[in-house]
Amino acid sequence: MATHAHGVGLGFGVMALAGKALNKQTIIQGAIILTLASIIIRVLGAAYKIPLGRMLGDEGLGIYAVPNQFYLLFFTISSAGIPVGVARLVSEKISMGLYRDAYRTFQISLAAMVSVGMAFSLTLFFGASWLVEVGLVANPQSYYGLLAIAPVIFFAAVTSSYRGLFQGLQNMSPVASSQVADQLMLVGGTLLFSYLMLPQGLAMAAAGANFGAVPGAVAATLIMIYYYYRHRSSLLELVSRDKGEYREKSLSLLKKILVVSIPISFASVAVAITGVIDNKLIIDRLQMVGYSQQQATAMYGQFNQMAMSFINISIAFAFSVGTSLVSPVAEAYGSRNTVRISQQTSTALRLSLLTTIPSAAGLYFLAPQLTLFIYANEHAGVPLAALAPAIIFWGVHLVLSGVLQGLGRADIPVINLLAGIAFKIGITYYLTPTSLGIRAAALGTLAMFVISSILNFISVNRMVGIKIDLSSSVLRPAAASLLMGLAAREAYGLGMALSDNNSLATMGAMTAGMAVFPVLAVLTGSILPDDLKNLPRIGPRAALMLTAYESRRDRLLSIFKK
Repeated sequence: MATHAHGVGLGFGVMALAGKALNKQTIIQGAIILTLASIIIRVLGAAYKIPLGRMLGDEGLGIYAVPNQFYLLFFTISSAGIPVGVARLVSEKISMGLYRDAYRTFQISLAAMVSVGMAFSLTLFFGASWLVEVGLVANPQSYYGLLAIAPVIFFAAVTSSYRGLFQGLQNMSPVASSQVADQLMLVGGTLLFSYLMLPQGLAMAAAGANFGAVPGAVAATLIMIYYYYRHRSSLLELVSRDKGEYREKSLSLLKKILVVSIPISFASVAVAITGVIDNKLIIDRLQMVGYSQQQATAMYGQFNQMAMSFINISIAFAFSVGTSLVSPVAEAYGSRNTVRISQQTSTALRLSLLTTIPSAAGLYFLAPQLTLFIYANEHAGVPLAALAPAIIFWGVHLVLSGVLQGLGRADIPVINLLAGIAFKIGITYYLTPTSLGIRAAALGTLAMFVISSILNFISVNRMVGIKIDLSSSVLRPAAASLLMGLAAREAYGLGMALSDNNSLATMGAMTAGMAVFPVLAVLTGSILPDDLKNLPRIGPRAALMLTAYESRRDRLLSIFKK
């Protein structure tokens, strides 16, 4: 115990060295880095589906989507929770000065992921025919895509260990670099191989698109290995400074990684299984009311590939904030600083809502126009409009899941998400064969995140407390977003009257919305100076300008009241 305490005492001094050598970042800085990467990734993810969708059509996108769902399922079973599990344990060990154990945590996870990733890649490859035979794959044309995407699981599993190490060190730059490189290579590979295989038929072209993920996965792994060896000397220097006698056994470290990662993986598995169920359920239930398999597959492609691409872009910041929260919360929890955790949580929720509420409003008011503009498919606007409000609740779910993971209670978000999934499946099953059609699947997704976010909020509030101002965090951004949405719709109508061109009118409406919202956010008091302070470079100056504006506004109001 004495040695352990001595390690804690030394920790803070050496952590300064760690921060300098390894570029340790604050929550907001880390979130901004991940958000920029995430926006690039999600924009690219949406953009490449424009030529891919026009090459394959909505039926081809439906065939292409199925192997992706099974890849996601196999990857999440094997290693989806590993980055968070490794990050939390590395951060906790560093906060206590146990640098050798922090490094060993990474080494143990890497060895495990090499074996597990290989096993699951081979399982998907050799089990693809069985999945088709037993009917788990609703459309047999997806068989070749399952074979093509199987190698990605191995590389993604290996990459997860490296990402966990750098997240634990609170250095998000290597993580972001690998993610962007992965997506860039995926986009190029998907379009190239799909085009090359197109003469062989729609099924082979879709399989070529699935194989396009392999170059990206390889690139991501190589980039993380590069960053690891670039920082390896700094890591080993930290390890050499750990003179304490306390050493945790390898089996105990692996167990601690799994305690955190298994619940997270289980949650991801539940989402992946839900995606697989969605595929079969939606296509089968639509056929019950007279749609052909081709028509049902096309509608599934509109929902899963077209509408969801807009949603994935819109939650980028909330996802990044949730990811960035895990290590700082774990560090604060290790020192029993619940006040700091409560403050971090409240700030993260405010910032998340400030991005998701206007995103939801913009997508709702311009849904068919956007899908016609991006995918030349106005029908995809139907599920998009129904999905739009889910962005708000999904963002809350992501942020609070990150807090709970940092608190070592990764099991809670899983249970809460399962409760939401049960409602989603029920809504999709019973309402898809009604007049709602594909909108039922979208409403099921909305219900899933409404329930899980509310349950997450209750759980975090009980553990550390959440002090959030309903007016400044929800009502004012909602009012600004509503006005922005109405302004964007009016701008679209004006653009159509002047040009009679959907693309020009939609771009004009988007520009108007992006220009109007910041002004409305300031006027309604949705943005506070503290929200801007931690932004890199422009943050402090913007905070001073906003403070000066608020002072003048308050003086004018006081004069008016008199």
